[in-house]
Amino acid sequence: MRKNPQSEEGFGAHEARGVAEHHAVMRILKVIHVWPPEGRGGTEAHAAQAAQALSARGHQVGVFARTGRPDRPEYEVTTEWLGNIGVTRVNNTYQDSWSFPWTYKNERVHEAFLGELGEFKPGLVHIHHLTGLSTTIVEAIKSRGIPCVMTLHDFWTVCPRGQRMMTDLHLCDDIVRDRCFDCLGGMWPHMFHSRGEHPTIVDERGELSPQILAEYDRHMAYALNLVDLLVTPSAFHRERMLEARIDPDRIVSLPHGMDHAPFAARHRGPDPVKRIAFIGSVTPVKGVHVLIEAFRAMGRSDIDLDIFGAMESFHEDTTYGDRIRGMAEGAGNIHFHGEYAPADVPGMLENVDVLVVPSLWWETFCLTIREGLLAGLPVVASDLGAMREALDGEQDGVFFRTGDPGDLREKLERLIDDDQYRQRFLNRGTSVKSLTDYAEELEDVYARAVRLARKRAKGLVVAPSYFPTDAPLAKAVAPPEEQPAPPARPTGARGRRASPSGQVSPEDREVGEQSAGAGGAPVVRKRDLPRARPGARHEVGGAPGKSRTIVSEGVLPIDRWDVQGPVKTRKVTVTEDS
Repeated sequence: MRKNPQSEEGFGAHEARGVAEHHAVMRILKVIHVWPPEGRGGTEAHAAQAAQALSARGHQVGVFARTGRPDRPEYEVTTEWLGNIGVTRVNNTYQDSWSFPWTYKNERVHEAFLGELGEFKPGLVHIHHLTGLSTTIVEAIKSRGIPCVMTLHDFWTVCPRGQRMMTDLHLCDDIVRDRCFDCLGGMWPHMFHSRGEHPTIVDERGELSPQILAEYDRHMAYALNLVDLLVTPSAFHRERMLEARIDPDRIVSLPHGMDHAPFAARHRGPDPVKRIAFIGSVTPVKGVHVLIEAFRAMGRSDIDLDIFGAMESFHEDTTYGDRIRGMAEGAGNIHFHGEYAPADVPGMLENVDVLVVPSLWWETFCLTIREGLLAGLPVVASDLGAMREALDGEQDGVFFRTGDPGDLREKLERLIDDDQYRQRFLNRGTSVKSLTDYAEELEDVYARAVRLARKRAKGLVVAPSYFPTDAPLAKAVAPPEEQPAPPARPTGARGRRASPSGQVSPEDREVGEQSAGAGGAPVVRKRDLPRARPGARHEVGGAPGKSRTIVSEGVLPIDRWDVQGPVKTRKVTVTEDS
């Protein structure tokens, strides 16, 4: 067991405090794309609060997260202690991301996670997000029979951009892959830099490859099917995810809880409106430009607009901050305050009179609305997504038509001018679920996941996902009639599937390095060996007049994560053609 340097008894050795008698103390590993203080978004803030609440109830909680530090070695693994919670981070700055599949299936991250599983030995794994990590983490969990819960905080498993919003800021109401071409074509070039080559998100004509997205869809559906219980933070998000043909019995809606204590001291009175505020990431999908346009249209020099949050790049758009600053130019009552820490929010809202949440995307929970309610503020929000649940269908706040600055202006003016109307929406924080209540509900979810994992154990097939190669030499150049078929859903008793041409399977990496021949043929490295069908011949490069050919003997492939029996190997020979 990993030892906490702050405790002589070791990590998680404190006694269970407040855990309901019908729930056993568990070893829970949280998996997330970034962990505070490095990540300050709603997903990270919620996951950190939930981890602390579970730890306080006696559970032993660990974290596995990505970090992105260019000053540190790629894939370096470090562990630090934040209170009773050990946080292990793997450094991934995408330096060797040669292909689009590598962004969601990363062998090096997978190997780091295997180490964490062996070190922490969780009784349950709760995944919050896998972007920047590897979806094959789910395979590692389930091949070991560990119960797995995954909270779907956004739409990343069905939309590579994560928010189902197109580049023109229109919502993608129905996922039509033909529309994805325009959205994704220019999305990742900054990541595929290490080899100076065009990423395989596009084909040789510079167009998005339908096969790439088809494999993404197949793989995400497979990974979601392995998870024992999926959780959405709103009923709205659950309905949207059911469109992905997820088993409705394995997906539950569980709204997050919030820590009320930092907001408890403030009670709002019928004071006039002097300050309107926005808090959150300053990105296009958050709709800050809509708020600035509405505010300037009011022409109220006696009221200030405060914008709290870092101006961040959004996929390929790096100019949004400059654009909204330009919109505010000449208005002395619009103030940009920059980045803040989650702990700063109660103090930031202390002198605010109205909070505006003008999001353009389908918020799946909206932490910001709850923060406004806990601060006792009237909240004005877009009439969209889970925000209707957050304000209980306008019982706890005011809605405006999404993206409409004119309608937002009218709603703000009524709140400003009508004191009686505004008082209806003061001090509504009691409607927000507490963190303690949430932790109790989460224990029920974990208990259900454990039961489901036991029931599913015999019928669940875990097939290895072959990792995309990062070696250009491994592009398959076999004749068209010998090309392997595109990957299909797992089939057969052991659930194996063919790997697409050019991808490297685990068994190919088990072949040792081949030394260069006397004729000067290049070394064939492990990652240069493409997966071949029995008897197929694949050229992987060579000096003039020579080439290396991989010949498969047709023996069953290796399965490094198969726990159903002895590992099988496949013989591969390397020969020279003169």
